[in-house]
Amino acid sequence: MKKNIRGVYFDFFGTLVDSRHLLTNIWSNIAKRLGVEIAPDDSKILLGMQKQWVEINKLSKPFINLSREEVLKLDYIVLDAIGVKIKGSKDIIREEFSDVFLTGMNFCLYPGCKETLEQIQAMEIKIGVLTHASRKLCQIKMKELKILEFFDIFIHSEEFGYKKSEIEIYQIAMEAMGTMYPEKIIHIGDDVEMDVKMAQEIGMTPILFDPYMLYSIEDVITIRKLPEIMQYL
Repeated sequence: MKKNIRGVYFDFFGTLVDSRHLLTNIWSNIAKRLGVEIAPDDSKILLGMQKQWVEINKLSKPFINLSREEVLKLDYIVLDAIGVKIKGSKDIIREEFSDVFLTGMNFCLYPGCKETLEQIQAMEIKIGVLTHASRKLCQIKMKELKILEFFDIFIHSEEFGYKKSEIEIYQIAMEAMGTMYPEKIIHIGDDVEMDVKMAQEIGMTPILFDPYMLYSIEDVITIRKLPEIMQYL
């Protein structure tokens, strides 16, 4: 499927950076404190998180502008998927998540990430990040993880007034790559709705990154490890 690829976009959380490991451990701890033993790698937690993201992307305002009560309603989606009663969970959720995304605690690269970026860069293919995460957080973490130098383009949906689930942000991303031929751009991400369907809609080649083997989708390239990307370049 080699198409003279001009550029590759990566999602940030869940694709470049393994934030799921951190989050699933937090949800496992929350469940335990509420009387339910569940392993961090239990698929119920991962599927609950996916349902939560679907609802987040239906919101009419940025996540950062939500009230604490609105955020709790979203958190209850995960608890419901796990099978945990929400009574008494409010303070526990707040304690467990306190400052997590401000500190980036325990964020790490997926195996083979840096080596894959090095190989793509050596092929003189442009590399971009396309994410709903803030520029400040992404660049701090990318610098700490020593991958910032590999990226040519940074598309942060909030800066353009769009959600990552809106086609306009993919149009902007395509133009930033300097091509009007979307088929020459690969977009890699872990979210079926945002990363796969939106990329397909505009004509990019989506690659679903599914390290936890949550999906089985026909006609969509799916990889379990980041170095597998290279066979499509």
